[in-house]
Amino acid sequence: MKQNKKLKLFISYSHLDNRDENPYIEQFKKHIAPLKENGLLEDWYDREILPGEDYQKEIDNNLEDADIICLFISADFLSSSTCKKEKKKTLELRKKREISVIPIIISCCGWQDDEDILHLLALPTDGKPVTNFHDRNEAWHNVYIGLKKIIEEEIKIRQLKITEKFESFLQDTDILTKAHSQKEEVFLDDIFIYPELDKYDNLRGYKEKISSEELLKSLLDYSKIVIAGEDQSSKTTLCKMIFKDLRKKNFIPVYVSDKKTHFSGKIENKILQSFYKQYEGVDIIKIDQKRIVPIVDDFHFAKNKEKHIKILSEYSYCIIVVDDIFSLNTNDEKLISSFIYFKIKEFKPSLRYELIKKWVGLTDKKVIDICTTNNFYQNIDKTTELIDSTLGKIIGSGIMPAYPFFILSAIVTYETFATPLDQEITSQGYCYQAFIYFYLRKQGVRNDDIDIYINFLTELSFYFYKEKKYELSPDNFTFFMNSYSEKYNLPIKQRTLLKNVGQIVSVDSLNNYSFRYLYLYYFFVAKYLAEHIEDSGIRKEIKRIMDNLHVNENAYIAIFIAHHSKNTEILEEIKNNALCLFDKYEPATLTKDEVNFFDKQLDIIIKAVLPPTNMTPERERARRLKNKDKIEQSQKDVEQEEDIDKKDYLKIELRRAIKTVEVMGRIIKNRAGSLEKIKLEELFKEAMYVHLRALSSFFEVIKSEDEQKVIIDFISERLRKIIEKEKKKPSDEKLKKISKNIFWNLNFFVVYGIFNKIIHSLGSDNLTEIAKKFCDKVDTPASFLIKHGILMWYKKNLQISELSGRIDENDFSEIAKRAIKLMIVNHCSLHLINHKDRQQIKNVLGIPERKLLTIDSK
Repeated sequence: MKQNKKLKLFISYSHLDNRDENPYIEQFKKHIAPLKENGLLEDWYDREILPGEDYQKEIDNNLEDADIICLFISADFLSSSTCKKEKKKTLELRKKREISVIPIIISCCGWQDDEDILHLLALPTDGKPVTNFHDRNEAWHNVYIGLKKIIEEEIKIRQLKITEKFESFLQDTDILTKAHSQKEEVFLDDIFIYPELDKYDNLRGYKEKISSEELLKSLLDYSKIVIAGEDQSSKTTLCKMIFKDLRKKNFIPVYVSDKKTHFSGKIENKILQSFYKQYEGVDIIKIDQKRIVPIVDDFHFAKNKEKHIKILSEYSYCIIVVDDIFSLNTNDEKLISSFIYFKIKEFKPSLRYELIKKWVGLTDKKVIDICTTNNFYQNIDKTTELIDSTLGKIIGSGIMPAYPFFILSAIVTYETFATPLDQEITSQGYCYQAFIYFYLRKQGVRNDDIDIYINFLTELSFYFYKEKKYELSPDNFTFFMNSYSEKYNLPIKQRTLLKNVGQIVSVDSLNNYSFRYLYLYYFFVAKYLAEHIEDSGIRKEIKRIMDNLHVNENAYIAIFIAHHSKNTEILEEIKNNALCLFDKYEPATLTKDEVNFFDKQLDIIIKAVLPPTNMTPERERARRLKNKDKIEQSQKDVEQEEDIDKKDYLKIELRRAIKTVEVMGRIIKNRAGSLEKIKLEELFKEAMYVHLRALSSFFEVIKSEDEQKVIIDFISERLRKIIEKEKKKPSDEKLKKISKNIFWNLNFFVVYGIFNKIIHSLGSDNLTEIAKKFCDKVDTPASFLIKHGILMWYKKNLQISELSGRIDENDFSEIAKRAIKLMIVNHCSLHLINHKDRQQIKNVLGIPERKLLTIDSK
């Protein structure tokens, strides 16, 4: 963290003061020449702007870059609107970066009545105007001496050297340092992504969501800050970034952490000790305390918070880091009323994508631009799906916190142990197990004691499950402990046991026991069920789970059971359930005969066109990620099935279908290398057919003219209500036409969405051969669409010749053609396609190149 020695000085003045007969600036520049010659200073004022340059932009840029700003104060300066604006900007910069602002009093004026300037130390000494000196050289020498002193102090702070050990700490990534296969050493700057924060007021009422990058930019707008975050939410990482940012702004941040003694003793001594560990060659006594910013990490461990906060409040700025926004529990509310609170949020899809992109792109090799290959996008997309699956985002709202620690640790586990030695557990199951082992080893649990803890947690989880509870009261927990001790030998004291599983099982502020994260609970419940599958009662329970996969908890547990065991009975149970879904229908084929009714509406169905050449994959991906962010943000933390009317058989059946296919997809993806091919093909087939049978049921509804009329009338009525206040209203006939367009385009996107769901639920780069073999065997337009959708997304492979040949065959419906062309456009929007290949797509497949999508604007 090197600091530039030479300081930049900006001169703000009134042009009326610098006429030829009173060249104050030239006199000033002449006197500060020794400071410039010694390499301490470089000055700038607006006379240095060259003809043709943007005048105001040059002023603003140099003002923003300044380390010292001299205000040449006179009556003309105080009355000039331009000078007032510069003064306002100057004072904002002083607050933002603690730059030195020096009023130089040129002539007699009412500067002492200007509230902004009055509190600043003016030169010459005591604010005596330059024009009042008999000898002007004496005045400017006085200014020179004062300025020199300020510069020396500024440079002394700027040249503060951070110790090598602490510099290493600021860049340390802990277990990730040596974890990348393409980079010898991973530093924090290589992978850091700014998290989002929830902002609260001083009464801890929610205000807004902001980026931590924005917080850093406006850090000095808040004198006292509390940052809260769960375990492993990157609190310390954010502390490091704040430290580096403050240092760049020439403040002296001091990072303080004390988990061992819980901040016993005086906090000022802790700050002092930390300062001398972090900086070298300077005495803290010689530093202005206004520049020192304590960053106190893990303050929730402090025993005497109130005493420490009193001392910390004496600093101009301080940052306290805790585990919860309510951790500052003091008697004196006034003491903490000046604090503004922020809480670290989990990473949303776009931030997860950026983090994964950074990790995937790391390398020690010199490359021109790694983003120029579709292999790079393939790695990103594969890793993104892997992480979304691990976090539980594919089945529901999630089971693991989406913090960088969990995301990157999962990636490293997959990369390091792609195939676990224990073939009974999947690689994803091994990833969850690795987190559990990490928690236990971090607490100092010996390897030969791990089994004791795993057994305890397995039995505890099943007790939760049997009792149908997510938390246990102290009495419930005591009952379990007594039962467990009677059944198993427990050579570890209960207090030690609970301390060591504290990262897995927590006790809340209401004294209730629960698993800290859902993935831990599901992991152990499924482990119990898998280990006791010979028990008839357990087999019955597993069957009940498989029969009700529309419930998120059952879907998660089913996947975890498959992580623990590849027992054929479990797989058969899932397959049999799939066979029962929409079993009154045959799988949809998208042949001309089947969807002739749909093809008749082709002229009003949306047409796919290639994206314009100025639309880059990065821009399109960013746009879609923004939408994903909104969708994920809008999801409630409640189970969706609670909102479904249990009498609505169709909705339940549809939800069961979706969840069952997701579970089957997770299983074949996780077991792609450990299940026999014939078994993989069976599961792929039955899962695919569930969605295709559901599509057939949909076709049955929309091809009915009576149903069409009912729905189109409904859309018309809704549109009529929307436009009832409009002066110029369309005729009923026109409204019906618009409604009909909406109806058939919605139907088209339902069809397209179902195929998209099949592709992403069942596709995988490890399953493409299985998918190709089965889809070729079926050989319908529907299976062809699925095969090429999987090849496009998972292999980044667009087979133009095969596509053009098959879609021209007699059985291929127009709707199927339109769907596959939209899929091709989607592929081209998200990947790099060169000019030659774009031309081939246009000419061979007949997809025009205009806007991304076109539709009748009416």
